[in-house]
Amino acid sequence: MGAAATTPSPLEGYVFAWRTFPPTPGSGPGAFLAVPALERRGVRVAFTTRHGGTSDDPFSSLNLSYASGDDPGRVRENRTHALGAVGGAAGSWTGARQVHGSRTVRVTGAERGAGWDSPATVVPDADALWTDEPDASLVVLTADCTPVVLADPETRRIGVVHAGWRGLLAGVVEEAVGAMGGPDGLAAFIGPAIGPCCYEVGEDVAEPAAERLGPQVIRRVGDAIHLDLWAGTSVALSRAGVREVWPAALCTRCEPGRFFSHRAGARGRQGVIARIEPRTAA
Repeated sequence: MGAAATTPSPLEGYVFAWRTFPPTPGSGPGAFLAVPALERRGVRVAFTTRHGGTSDDPFSSLNLSYASGDDPGRVRENRTHALGAVGGAAGSWTGARQVHGSRTVRVTGAERGAGWDSPATVVPDADALWTDEPDASLVVLTADCTPVVLADPETRRIGVVHAGWRGLLAGVVEEAVGAMGGPDGLAAFIGPAIGPCCYEVGEDVAEPAAERLGPQVIRRVGDAIHLDLWAGTSVALSRAGVREVWPAALCTRCEPGRFFSHRAGARGRQGVIARIEPRTAA
């Protein structure tokens, strides 16, 4: 899993690995997708699934969204559990109101904790967050759209991007890379999202997507038109100058038992969480 989409990485070991959550009273068993090579360099990443939380049906079990209609107390417990995957403290959770746009926000101490305990406190109207400060746990939530992590462990920059088709056409990936100071040193990790096998769209989406991202993002299967978000995200990253691109190639719609999928009727949301660990004293 996680073959490079471009040239081989000079930073050996940029691959994904499944990790299990440590047992927590009240939470079911669950796993998340990690990036071990980043961990060794002080950057923690977790792409969550729908397993490992406390929520009842239809949100079972690791639903991370207050806006889903789930019990807020359960969501808060789930978020606390998920933060444990990256070593983040309660209250370090930092999220935005995602609007399928391209706005990117730098997270400093003032933004840290936005949206932790209420949707009213999220960073307003942004689909990408980035920081070069330790201990803020950056989050985007998804249920078919593409979650992307941008990381440069040498300069200690991280970003998270919510990239659906509207965001890709709006340039969210390019905006995020530019806001982070450019592509030098950045590697990108494309998490679980709806795959080209399952993402049927109409001509109203296919035409602008092909025009903006190239004909390779469209697949025609009989009378159906399928959009390849994985390829579109890789194209956008390449255009932004990111040379290291690692796709997980896991389809959320194909595995509704493992992931929340909007197209499969799920109301819950999984997420990606990224955090820079503080440097330890020598």
